[in-house]
Amino acid sequence: MKRDPLQMTMFPNANPNADEEEEEIKWTVEGLQESLENDSSWFRKVTVGSDCYAGFAVWTLESSSGKTRRKANSNERRESWNPASLDVRAWNQVSKRLREERQKVLDGKQNIWRLNTISVAPEYQRQGVGSMLLQWGCDKADSCGWNSFVMASPDGVRLYSRFGFEVMGQVQTEHGTFTSMFRESKPYMGQEKQAGFVDI
Repeated sequence: MKRDPLQMTMFPNANPNADEEEEEIKWTVEGLQESLENDSSWFRKVTVGSDCYAGFAVWTLESSSGKTRRKANSNERRESWNPASLDVRAWNQVSKRLREERQKVLDGKQNIWRLNTISVAPEYQRQGVGSMLLQWGCDKADSCGWNSFVMASPDGVRLYSRFGFEVMGQVQTEHGTFTSMFRESKPYMGQEKQAGFVDI
């Protein structure tokens, strides 16, 4: 897993042993599964061939002030266990600051299309996979008239800027700076489905 500022805050050990790394991956996967139980979430993946995954993104539609709809039978897996290597205190502190920044930017705004997660396999980075995922998300937002938001890690700011996201603010952390970015919806001209995309 690539170590962005949040990852480094949550898991400060840069060289986890095999068991710790397996726990971290399992916990992260369970978090993604939980996000898919949200009625307002969309999962998009890029594949190469029939069974090779190059990248994915998770988007969430927030009706107002960061609120999303959850399925009634969703269980709270994230509260049931944490990896031993997780720095819960540091994670909570940074998460609180990121939430406050998001709420400040989105205060009073309705129907916000938020990019929660975007990930590209190392062997497919800098090959346009991230751009494909962003293009789909922006097309979806424009076709529905939704404004978009992302809390960008340092590596993502340039990519998001190319798709019309504007810098709104920053959150400084020990391991790097997060940038809050907002994109207003644009007139949608329509676009055919891109090769390589798979809906879930």
